[in-house]
Parts: sequence; structure tokens; C-alpha cells
Amino acid sequence: METENWINEVLNSTNGMMKVEPNDSLFSKIQNRMQLKNSVSSKTLWLVAASIAILLALNISAIVKSQSKTENKIEYSLSITLDKSNQLY
Repeated sequence: METENWINEVLNSTNGMMKVEPNDSLFSKIQNRMQLKNSVSSKTLWLVAASIAILLALNISAIVKSQSKTENKIEYSLSITLDKSNQLY
């Protein structure tokens, strides 16, 4: 019985409390600080964009070179397997 009374006292302890509202100027100061910390310099953005462009260019050039090598191998293997005479049958 005592534990139930204690539990009810704890649960009802917040009854009648008023909600505290922050000062408007304090809230605006906090908002300004958060915006300053979240901003990224334009120099950093340009460096990231340039590095992505360089990586894309390197990947594309590697793919093109590997495809040309495989095409050359296929052409060479086909030329070896073809009969040297001009007979169709």
C-alpha cells in the first residue's frame, strides 16, 4: 500500500507545474551559432567538386583503355583463327 502511494505521489508530482519558456533573444543566439557552425566554406566545396571530377575522369579513361585492349585481343584472336586462304567452304 505504501509503495502504491509513493508511486502515485511521484506520478502526480508534476501536476500544477508551469512550463518554462526560453528567452527569445537567447533562442536567436543559439540559432545563429548553430548556423555558423554548419556552414561550409566555398573553397572546401570547390575542392570536393574538383576531386570528384578528377576521379571520374580517371575512371572513365581506365575503362576506355581496358576496352580498347580487349577489342585488340579479340581482333588478334579472330585473325589467327581465320583461314588464310580465300576459300569460303
